[in-house]
Amino acid sequence: QSSYGREAAGVFAAAVAAACAPGATPDSVVAACLALAKDGTRAAIEAVCEVAACHSDFESALAPLRAAVAPYDTVGPDYRAPSLGARRPSRLHAIEELPVALGMLLVAGGDFRHAVLGAVNYGRDCDSIATMAGALAGALGSPVPEDWAKTVAEASRLDLWEPAAVLTAVAREVFARDVRRRRAHEEAFAAIGGVGCSG
Repeated sequence: QSSYGREAAGVFAAAVAAACAPGATPDSVVAACLALAKDGTRAAIEAVCEVAACHSDFESALAPLRAAVAPYDTVGPDYRAPSLGARRPSRLHAIEELPVALGMLLVAGGDFRHAVLGAVNYGRDCDSIATMAGALAGALGSPVPEDWAKTVAEASRLDLWEPAAVLTAVAREVFARDVRRRRAHEEAFAAIGGVGCSG
């Protein structure tokens, strides 16, 4: 994609990073998005999240969230037959998925199960919306329900836990090596008469 599709991808990446920050909340994630988003993307996020703030259950939020994002969405009411303007570069429009995912995150209060169920029941590009809402809820610390993970793992015949454990171990190893490298650099610099970080 181009234009507002690419912007949404960058804003979503920033949203995940913001959700990983200590003490993050759904509101702080939305605030980070609004600080970075421009034009139609920002306006769509604002409109959807303003509506989302009035709901605490996804059932009542479904139609209002769609109505809030509709003015910014070029796909149109029939998702399977997009309008001619769908995905064309624009400063006035936004992809539907990011604002709705953020809206569902707010409606759910950051709860993974509630956010994903709301996104799936929204319809349209619900797999993308649910993935985004779930990623944000997970980054905020809400766990994937164990029964869901077990069902998916069994149905797909995949080990969903081992790759995560390996990636975690690799990240810890890289971090530890970086710390050792940094300390060796500081010691070498101090040995040649440089001023340390505390100096």
